[in-house]
Amino acid sequence: MPGAAVAALVAAVLGFLVITVDVSGVNVAWPAVGREFGGSLAGLQWVADAYTLMFAALMLSAGALSDAVGARRAYGWGLGVFTVASLACAAAPTLGP
Repeated sequence: MPGAAVAALVAAVLGFLVITVDVSGVNVAWPAVGREFGGSLAGLQWVADAYTLMFAALMLSAGALSDAVGARRAYGWGLGVFTVASLACAAAPTLGP
């Protein structure tokens, strides 16, 4: 395999690893989030549903963004937005209404 193909494969695998760890963390943290923020089971389900819905919606538009600005730039922006959004969620003071 040429070096560029290996680098692309490593980047894709690392991106998938970040997503998998994040999703696993959300699922494992459910009981603690419920206790800490006083959320009900329905509230926790809304958190998971909102996360999944936003992730799917942004995934669909990522293809168009990649066509417009290039795959490497779109991947970098996506990873950056994902990181900032994850940090913002981690810093949330409450579960919400």
